[in-house]
Amino acid sequence: FNLDEEGNPLTVAGVPPDYFSETGQHWGNPHYNWVSMEKADFSWWIDRLRTQLNQFDLIRIDHFRGFEAFWEIPGDSVDARSGRWVKAPGEAFLSACFKAFPGLPLVAENLGLITPEVEALRHKFHLPGMLVLQFAFDGNNKNPHLPHCHSVSDVIYTGTHDNDTTVGWFKSLNDEQKSNVNNYLYSSKQPIHWLLIESALASVSPLAMVPL
Repeated sequence: FNLDEEGNPLTVAGVPPDYFSETGQHWGNPHYNWVSMEKADFSWWIDRLRTQLNQFDLIRIDHFRGFEAFWEIPGDSVDARSGRWVKAPGEAFLSACFKAFPGLPLVAENLGLITPEVEALRHKFHLPGMLVLQFAFDGNNKNPHLPHCHSVSDVIYTGTHDNDTTVGWFKSLNDEQKSNVNNYLYSSKQPIHWLLIESALASVSPLAMVPL
């Protein structure tokens, strides 16, 4: 990790201002020392993936965009807005992973501030992305999270660990937003949580995730 000689983080992780926070998020955990990791052929990651593959059939990489560029906050700062984007060796990293584990079953969490460079990295390694129904109903009929825009190369979620429950999310919408949801879902009288679950399961996406 990116630490000084006494074990203090030189830089810490987080994100700039986004959908969830006007001031960004300061997570406080140290960054990886990518220079050192690359010199070791990413052996730390290879070992980590090996243990995961012994336990699970599919692995989701949270914050996948951090493999293309990550938000670097000075270790002595408490404000995420003081950070900057720093390039990561994502292509070299993923190449090493797939060399060690051909056919590695990864899903990339490509939510948040996603750039064309992040998506290019994901597509280069043919990684499924994530689509979230709670993000779909903003009135834009080309919103990629809408079921008619789904593809067979993505995983569909009703919501994620960062979202409210489906019922809580729906109650928080204004009348126009609720109308968008109802109109798209055929003005069904079913409870909203079942509507979103059925929409996820009916998607052309090969895998649907329904958080409990």
